[in-house]
Amino acid sequence: MINKNDFTAWFKSPVNIIAGVLVIGGFLLTSVDWIFLGLTALGTFGPGILRELGLLNDKDEFEMRAARRAGYQAYLAGGLMVFLMVASFRSTERTIEYPSELMAGVLVVMWFTWLFSSLMSYWGEARTVNRILIIFGIVWLVFNVLSGEGNWKISAMQSLLALPFFGLAVSAKRWTRISGILLIAASVFFFWFLGLYQIFQNPFEMGRIVLVVLFLGPLFVCGITLIRLNSESLEG
Repeated sequence: MINKNDFTAWFKSPVNIIAGVLVIGGFLLTSVDWIFLGLTALGTFGPGILRELGLLNDKDEFEMRAARRAGYQAYLAGGLMVFLMVASFRSTERTIEYPSELMAGVLVVMWFTWLFSSLMSYWGEARTVNRILIIFGIVWLVFNVLSGEGNWKISAMQSLLALPFFGLAVSAKRWTRISGILLIAASVFFFWFLGLYQIFQNPFEMGRIVLVVLFLGPLFVCGITLIRLNSESLEG
C-alpha cells in the first residue's frame, strides 16, 4: 500500500517507472512521428488493463478502489464533454475542422480528472493541492523557459505565468481560503488575459481546450478545494 505521506513512493514501483518512461518517451518522440503517441497510450492504459484482466497484481484493495473511483469520475467528465460537443455540433450543423484537437480535448479532460481524483485519494485534499500547484508550476516554468528559444527576456516574461502556482502554494498553508479565492481569481484573469474566452467561438483553434485544462484547471480546482478546507488541515 502506498504511504500517503511519502511523495517518492510512486517512484518505487517498477510498473509506475516503466509506464512513466513510456508516457514521457511517447510524447517526446511525437516530434519525430505522431505514431509514437501509441507508446503514451500503452503507458497510460496498459497497467490498468492488465490489472483488470488479473495479469498484474501490484496494488492492494485501497489502491484499486481509489483507481476505479478515479476512472469512473474520468468517465463521467469525458462522457459529459463528448455529449455536449455532439449536441453543439449537431444543433448548429457545424463541420469539425480540427478533429484531432477535439479528441485531444476529451483526453486531457479525462486525464486531468483522473489525476486529481487519484492523488486526492492517496494524499488527501490538502497535500494534493500543495503538491499539484508546485508540480504544475515547475512544468509551466520549464515550458515557458524553453519556449523562449534562447531569448531570455521572452523566457523571463513568460515565466511569470508560473508565479501563481508557487506563490499560492506557499500562502495556502497560512491563508487557506484567501489563497483559494485568489487562485480562482487568477484562473478567471488568465482566461480573459490570454484570450481563452475565444474557445466558445472556435473551441478547437490552437489546442485551446488543452491549454484551458492544463493551465487554468489546476488553479481553479485547487482554488475550489482550498475554500472548502481549513488552515489546520494543510499542516504537515
